[in-house]
Amino acid sequence: MIRQMIWLVTLALIGTALLQRLAFAHELQAMAWVDVDQSKIEDGRDGSVSLKLELSQPVPFRVFTMNNPARVVIDFREVDWTGFDEAAVNHSKRVSDLRFGIFHSGWSRLILDLDTFVVPDQIEMRINQMRSTATLKIDLIAVGREAFVNFSNTFEEDSWALPKPTGFGEPKEHQPGDQALMIVIDPGHGGVDSGAERDGYEEKHLVMQFALELEEMLVRTGRYKADLTRRDDVFMSLPDRISRARYLGADVFLSIHADALSKGSATGTTVYTLSDEASSAMVTELVAKHDRSNLLAGVDLVEQDDQIASVLMDMARLQTDSRSELLADFIVRGIARSSGHIRRRPHLGAGFAVLKAPDIPSVLVELGFMSNESDLNNLLAKSWRDKVVLGIVDALDKWTLEDAVQGVLMRQ
Repeated sequence: MIRQMIWLVTLALIGTALLQRLAFAHELQAMAWVDVDQSKIEDGRDGSVSLKLELSQPVPFRVFTMNNPARVVIDFREVDWTGFDEAAVNHSKRVSDLRFGIFHSGWSRLILDLDTFVVPDQIEMRINQMRSTATLKIDLIAVGREAFVNFSNTFEEDSWALPKPTGFGEPKEHQPGDQALMIVIDPGHGGVDSGAERDGYEEKHLVMQFALELEEMLVRTGRYKADLTRRDDVFMSLPDRISRARYLGADVFLSIHADALSKGSATGTTVYTLSDEASSAMVTELVAKHDRSNLLAGVDLVEQDDQIASVLMDMARLQTDSRSELLADFIVRGIARSSGHIRRRPHLGAGFAVLKAPDIPSVLVELGFMSNESDLNNLLAKSWRDKVVLGIVDALDKWTLEDAVQGVLMRQ
């Protein structure tokens, strides 16, 4: 019988006696690793797909499917993906891509992007009691679109995977200019969502490096407090990033990215603020890619977008948007002065979900395009990153003073 979701608890599978042997042999290490040479995904008869993962030890897991796009999701508690080779494991023409990484603290995720509709039929984790290893086998059978959609709709995401966004309060007031502002830096992507990839480099790692360098410089000035939405290579949903910023008491929210385009030759740094309409076709593509990253990782943003669209939030955003626009203008000028180069149209509007906090001035900085060789070289060069960091710090200095002046005028 096809089952919609499967949980396996290791202790129940292996029993007390084997648990004692495992404790002696492995000291109950938290994470398993995948033996790539003994693991395989391959096509079978009648449109079926089989998956076999050889694990260094048994771990709890679950399997489910999601639609739009069609994919099979496997969560583990927990697997270390170091050394995992997608090309060596995936021999299936029906599985177009594999995504893997940390999804949430204590949980790892493997995603099979599908070119056809298949659902789990037989699922089994076999335990080798002599070696204390485990073999996960999943047989996926072909079904029609309607059956796949119905199968996927029965799954409800757990609360830890998509935290409820924290409620927003009053818009952040203009600061008086005599106290340290909290700057929350959001390194884009993470975990199972690698972001753009070029020449062996992943966006999630490049923007994390920059975010850490920016945080250090801000703190060293003594004029700012700074923190990051994530410090580890973990997945965070877009609403969760905003919630984290609120929790940290953000006065300013800076989202950092370094994207790539499938077509064209875009180059240079771009600064985005929230807009209901994209500034260009290129921006439309980037927004779609950012939101699609959440979908591919197993997160649905529909309910969050409905909440954000409320009239109350629109009223709160009226005050915040003008402050975001001013900040973006200062960042554009700061980076242009410090690095000597920026895009011809450096300040654009877009509907990035991560910019939709109605109560925090928010800006997204696209450092460059990894699809451009010159931009990628800049991202890898600390000397260039240092210039951009200085430009952003200078911009924040000028914005803080101007924002304080506007606050005085408003109060008068």
